[in-house]
Amino acid sequence: MQVRVGIVGVGNCASALVQGIEMYKRNPELDPIVAFKDIGGYTPRDIVFTSAFEIDARKVGLDLAEAIFQPPNNATVVFKPPKLGVTVRPGPALDGVPPAGLMPKVVEGSVEDVVKELNSTNTEVLVNYLPTGAKKAAEAYAEAALRAGVAFVNAMPAPIATSEYWQRRFQERGVPLLGDDTQNQIGATVLHKTLIRLLALRGVKIRHTYQINVGGTPDFVNLMYRRGDKEKTKTAAVKMMAMGQEFDAYISPVAYIQFLGDRKIAHTLIEAEIFGGLSIRIEATLDVHDAWNSAAVVTDSVRLAKLALDRGIGGPLISASAWGFKNPPVHMSPDEAYRAVVEFIEGRRDK
Repeated sequence: MQVRVGIVGVGNCASALVQGIEMYKRNPELDPIVAFKDIGGYTPRDIVFTSAFEIDARKVGLDLAEAIFQPPNNATVVFKPPKLGVTVRPGPALDGVPPAGLMPKVVEGSVEDVVKELNSTNTEVLVNYLPTGAKKAAEAYAEAALRAGVAFVNAMPAPIATSEYWQRRFQERGVPLLGDDTQNQIGATVLHKTLIRLLALRGVKIRHTYQINVGGTPDFVNLMYRRGDKEKTKTAAVKMMAMGQEFDAYISPVAYIQFLGDRKIAHTLIEAEIFGGLSIRIEATLDVHDAWNSAAVVTDSVRLAKLALDRGIGGPLISASAWGFKNPPVHMSPDEAYRAVVEFIEGRRDK
């Protein structure tokens, strides 16, 4: 059994995913640290990388196992896989080109080129790791996935899984769609959501909250210029957990700090009131290796997408999207989303 996966954008997140899958695959004594060990018979070791797309000339033309370590990538190196026999191909650039100077040379392909590569490699699931702000490029890859009949996992904030237009088209074609914007295994958003949900469930009145993120990855360089979509998805994800309460919220990636490397540090503050109108204040600091923090969720997501393919289920996967993404078609608390995914795996949801 295999899950044949293609990758759009060979950056830090792709590096962590490829390193991790290949590390577990080649070291059977290691137990993959994921939420769902078995999804319809598929384990993380069943994931096979079959295609990859980029516009950065430093990566295009290389084997995927080599491209994941090219500049400006700086994800922590845990495992160096041997060559995978997957050549990184050029794809549509559109609005995926970063600000001047961040990518010395761009190599561009077409949607038709992507479709041909997906078909020729028998890719089944395509993961979109494009940078925040690349909405037109994300739509181009969604179009390519549709034409090729490939499930689409939208790991960035562009509205694909939440768009009625794309929902309808994936539904009509019978192709699974997951997204939008990956929610990390234990990231700032899922931690913030859990705290807000806990307070709301306990009858606490939430007054104000903020979440400020700093990091040293290329993604933070991009976010300094194009952070609008990310701010919207993170803020919406947190506020949806408050059970109808209204409160001020400021959530933003605010600074690129080079010496942090692939680390992200998230500072969260919540100010609220308990019985009698007395104040309560919660502060939390989360320090993580950012790219690696997303890899486990994507490992689950591509297997859920494959299971949907096997079952002939098309359109947005409600349960999988609520579990794995900040801005899904339907928001759920982490525990609700977990139960929904279990029910999907058992064949009791998203039919």
